[in-house]
Amino acid sequence: MNKKILFMLITITFVLFAPIFTQAQVIFEVKSGDSLDKISKQYKINRDEISKLNGLAKNAQLVLGQALVIPGSNYYVQPGESLWEIAYRHSITEEQLMLNNALKSKVIIPGQKLNIPHSKQKKIWTGTYFVPKDKNANAWILSNYSNTLSSIFVFEYKPDYEGNIIGLEENEAHKLAWKQKLPPYATLSNLSEKGFDPDLTHHLISNPWRRKNFINNIHSLLHSNDYKGVVIDFEQVRDKDRSNLNKFIKELAEKLHPSGMEILMAVPPKQGDKIPSHSTAYDYKTLGKYLDKIFLMTYDWHWPGGPSGPIAPIDKVKETVNYAVSVVPRSKIMLGIPQYAYDWTISGEKKAGKAYSTQHAIDLYIGHMSQIHYDLNAAAPWFRYVDKQGTLHEVWFEDPRSLLKKLRLIKEYNLAGMGCWHLGLTMPQTEELVLEEFKVK
Repeated sequence: MNKKILFMLITITFVLFAPIFTQAQVIFEVKSGDSLDKISKQYKINRDEISKLNGLAKNAQLVLGQALVIPGSNYYVQPGESLWEIAYRHSITEEQLMLNNALKSKVIIPGQKLNIPHSKQKKIWTGTYFVPKDKNANAWILSNYSNTLSSIFVFEYKPDYEGNIIGLEENEAHKLAWKQKLPPYATLSNLSEKGFDPDLTHHLISNPWRRKNFINNIHSLLHSNDYKGVVIDFEQVRDKDRSNLNKFIKELAEKLHPSGMEILMAVPPKQGDKIPSHSTAYDYKTLGKYLDKIFLMTYDWHWPGGPSGPIAPIDKVKETVNYAVSVVPRSKIMLGIPQYAYDWTISGEKKAGKAYSTQHAIDLYIGHMSQIHYDLNAAAPWFRYVDKQGTLHEVWFEDPRSLLKKLRLIKEYNLAGMGCWHLGLTMPQTEELVLEEFKVK
């Protein structure tokens, strides 16, 4: 994810929706004639609870194709639905659904009650990038979302060309995190006024003396601010620096590990050692030897600077995970989950994209009453709307259906856990799904 773009464009209203946690849920897809009142009566659940759980205003109208999380394990078949459709939506097989309900055939009828089987919870380690606010806001966020977190990655520190670490106004975020038993990590990026800066990275890690000085400064930062460790977020590193990057991580580990400090690293998605070629610098196998955890940035196959499309298509995510587990211990791998939306203009002369929170995407499609479409191949939702200037937009985002697919991959591949850009600060549905699927360490 291009975090510089997100800083400029994303607006997260984290105080609007405090999380609601239940023990199980089903996923309901809105069809013609559905309303919060109708769903509330059918499932015998207060409509305000449904609204809050799904990031909706109390009087919100629903739109076609919208996915809602409904507390409980029972699902009522809607007109036109098939057994396959219901099973797919809940990331289970038809056979599992039939067995759980003692069905002898795949024929189902509207109104029929089905009990949705839920897989066993898995213990995982989770981390989220955390942009400090004022002290009171920091305390509120960490207190309200601590149930879904193992740690936070304070974003962000940056180096200068001398290897000095540029300070961050974090307003006691690390102290507040420790109070919540959430070990804080300092995020160190290669962002400069140019954006992600491969020249800065090369300058710092290619020279042995500068590399050593840089590493010493990282150790001093962690020690003086009581950080558990560091998250290295060096993006767009050039192929020629592959060996230098390996040396940097190896030497950083030799410096930090004796002090009980840990190293995490965010890496771009790869499907082979040199696939794609522009990510050759990231040597998963070697880096995995020295890192405590490796954060797969399994997103941004489509981004604001390119054509519209799914941010994290499930087939590409799987290809990345398949390669990662072949060269890195599964106990070190964290799956990156996108928690934002991309909005592209697709009409007019100037075509451009922008980023914002998933919650904003929900507000937008409800405001425009835009039908939600779901790409089965990518396992991703999208919608279109026309703005006040008459420009047509296309928005891709994540919803309960697409998120559940990705969360189940963590179980399927027995990965260490997951990481997000602002986990807990977007749609409430995310926290609900995470807590049902996992026991967060």
